[in-house]
Amino acid sequence: MQNENGNISIRQLRDLLTADENSEGLVQQITDLFPALIYVFDAESRKLRYINRHITDLLGYAWEDISEWDNDFTKMIFDDDLTLVQEELEKYYKLEDNSSYSYNCRLKHKERNFRYFRTVGTVLRRNDKGSPSSMLFMAQDITEQIEVDKERAAARKLIEDAERMLNVGTWSWDIQTDKMEWSEGMYNLLGYSKEERPEITGELLYSHICERDRDDIRSKITTASNLKEEFKLEFSLGRKDGKRIFITSVAKPVLNNKGEVEKLTGFFRDISDQYSQNIESKASLELQKQTELLLNYGVFVWDLKTNSVSRSEGLRAVYEDDSDGRELKFEDFLKSIHDEDRERVETVVMEAIENRSDFEIEFAAYTKKGHLITVNSRGRVVVDNANVPIKVIGKTRDVTRVKHVENELQRNVRELNRSNKELEEFAYAASHDLQEPLRKITTFGSRLREKFGDILGTEGQMYLDRMEAASDNMRNLIENLLELSRVSRSNHAFEYIDLSLVAREAILDLEIPIEESGAIVKVETLPELEAIPSLIRQMFINLLGNALKFRKPDMVPQIRISAFKISRKDKELHLLPTDKNYYQIDVEDNGIGFDQDYEHRIFQIFQRLHGKSEYPGSGIGLSICKRIAERHNGQIFATGRPGEGATFSFIIPDKQ
Repeated sequence: MQNENGNISIRQLRDLLTADENSEGLVQQITDLFPALIYVFDAESRKLRYINRHITDLLGYAWEDISEWDNDFTKMIFDDDLTLVQEELEKYYKLEDNSSYSYNCRLKHKERNFRYFRTVGTVLRRNDKGSPSSMLFMAQDITEQIEVDKERAAARKLIEDAERMLNVGTWSWDIQTDKMEWSEGMYNLLGYSKEERPEITGELLYSHICERDRDDIRSKITTASNLKEEFKLEFSLGRKDGKRIFITSVAKPVLNNKGEVEKLTGFFRDISDQYSQNIESKASLELQKQTELLLNYGVFVWDLKTNSVSRSEGLRAVYEDDSDGRELKFEDFLKSIHDEDRERVETVVMEAIENRSDFEIEFAAYTKKGHLITVNSRGRVVVDNANVPIKVIGKTRDVTRVKHVENELQRNVRELNRSNKELEEFAYAASHDLQEPLRKITTFGSRLREKFGDILGTEGQMYLDRMEAASDNMRNLIENLLELSRVSRSNHAFEYIDLSLVAREAILDLEIPIEESGAIVKVETLPELEAIPSLIRQMFINLLGNALKFRKPDMVPQIRISAFKISRKDKELHLLPTDKNYYQIDVEDNGIGFDQDYEHRIFQIFQRLHGKSEYPGSGIGLSICKRIAERHNGQIFATGRPGEGATFSFIIPDKQ
């Protein structure tokens, strides 16, 4: 169970601790910088040698509690996981060199039973025989992640139970590859298991459709795909066990960015019970009835001459009307509408009749049993040969549950935005608070060199150099994190700016590295648009700095900044609103380039394609550019090829 991020953290921590493990104060300062439970385990005595103060934050134990443990490592292990941890611990004795290993377990909490932790560890020191003498462990609380995974599993189980109860299955069909994805309900409908049929094709499905329906269904699917519209099918299937079932299906095509049909998605529902009696004579009527009930909708016909409204059984079910289907007057229908919506509905319908046009309206209404529901109603006006309106026909669907889901989704989005804001504020505060202990490390390191440099000797000086280098790296990292947080928290006002002037200001800021590299930077005519000047300037500085850093050593850097207004097709390609003007600004260089497969990776925080020794940096610069583009309701991307340079492009609107 290797964890890349965990390995990086444990390796950095091990290097810091091995620099001066015997300095208790320094060890405490270093380990307190990491937001995790960190402890050193004596491999020979199998006792705890050290544990950091985060044990109080994470598990609630005070130092007085820990002193009673007699350095017994197992005191903080949840009883049910003790055997597991002891088995996992033995694996660390077999680690070679500087490798690491991780596992999950539960640790006791003083007040809350237990918390889940992911623990990554490595050998800190070895004895003369090469065997571990001490081990370093870092345990991170993953309780919330575990709970989320449990909730997702429960949600999947709920969906599977609902499909089984309703005899429903959903599917997705890739037209190009003929590959299908089935829900658990689909496997149940056809009598297969996932293990038995790990790969599903459209031809497999067709082989189960009764032969008399097969060609007709192929034709309907082809027609619907060409028209790019939703379609419904009714047919019979032969299950794996030979049993014949009757299916109603609703499906729709999914289009790609080019407007081409990429796949079909839909659901199957077993309606065999409704076909059990007199299938030939009642199939059409029963199918319509079940479809309406399944989808919570029904149809209506309003005869304008008699002022009577007839309703299908599905529509009566929507309104919880158990009557025998008697017709209503239009006034009776209006009475069922909520007071706040009644006048609006009547106005929309009457205007449609007057204009001989279609209409669609959503409103609240009371059912026969007094329940308040939300419905969506679509109608069409039918006229006679003299263009006189004679009927209004249409369908009404109960969207109460859909509205509840939409409202819940909006609440979740608001909660996510709030959580993201709190996370950004926490990152800013945490990075800011890290500055003080870092300054102390640097200050005391300098004093140690000044007062005891001669005593430390060559090896001691080397350790100080490594400590100071690590401090400098940490300082740069914190400063970049603060910069990233400032971009996210920026509340500067937007104003109209000339991008050409902002780009030249950024070039002046980079005057020294440009002169040292002999770079030639060309700025073409750039547009004026609405933006935050300081952030756009930072964008240009980061992109120009990136081009200067990743230059070819034997070639004069050539950098060109240009811009153009993107077309409607490009806006659709980038999923941007087509009613706004957008500009694409390109920063093109002739540097070392990159493999296009890594395009998305380079914009992620801390992601690097090259080693620090070869190209120094924190791996945050392009992440800041991404945040700046998003802050301007735009986006950023890059194109390049190894050895042939790269182009970084950001797209932002001319008006916010």
